[in-house]
Amino acid sequence: SMSNNVKKMFGLGKGLESLIPKGKQMHPEASKENVFYVETNKIRPNPDQPRQDFDQDGLKELSQSIRKYGVLQPLLVTKMEEESPRGKNVYYQLIAGERRLKASKLAGLPSVPVVIRDDFVTKGAKFEVALVENVQRKDLNPVEEAEAYERLAKEFGLTQQEIASKVGKSREVVANSMRLLGLPKDIQESLRGGILSRAHARALLAFNDETKQREIYGHILGGRLSSREVEQMASSSKPSKSKKAKLSSQEINRFQTLEKN
Repeated sequence: SMSNNVKKMFGLGKGLESLIPKGKQMHPEASKENVFYVETNKIRPNPDQPRQDFDQDGLKELSQSIRKYGVLQPLLVTKMEEESPRGKNVYYQLIAGERRLKASKLAGLPSVPVVIRDDFVTKGAKFEVALVENVQRKDLNPVEEAEAYERLAKEFGLTQQEIASKVGKSREVVANSMRLLGLPKDIQESLRGGILSRAHARALLAFNDETKQREIYGHILGGRLSSREVEQMASSSKPSKSKKAKLSSQEINRFQTLEKN
């Protein structure tokens, strides 16, 4: 059996529970898993991986850390077999941990720690776990995140509340994220590419009219409007029954100048 500090190092017993928080009723003993070492080249990525854009700098950094400390959290895989001319060929399909796998290959690791799950036979479950794990990665761009929520909703029939509890975020965060998919496609692309910030994109959603969105979007790209100013413009352009937010004369001048530009 592995010594305790090695167990600590590999985050043993985290397995799926670290991806889908189950609340307090989990007994620590129940989630213990066996960690095996599998040759890196025997592990294949999940063909349904929703995530395509991997940040190269982030991968390099992770691979340096892996070279130094090893893989701290085992990859989640399922065992697969395929017929080959020489008989059965065993390989492992990744359920979760594609960044760790890519970084391990980059670091030249011959083998990596894995937890083998045989209860993920259904494609759906594997895909759902891959989606959930992806959303919990820090480096997803806002559009990828929104698309992952959308797929969880459409393909698994999950409500926003259910998605929120699976990914450990509030329902509001999930709802706001999904609303970003209502923006025109080219604006979504610049959000995906990091040209438009999430805050600016959310502020744009306050305008119901696409022409207005595009006009303001132009100003944002020119670097002339903060997301707060965009929100203020949206609220001041909406006819509201309550008292309108008072704009200072300075702000009114600024907006008028912008509108002339």
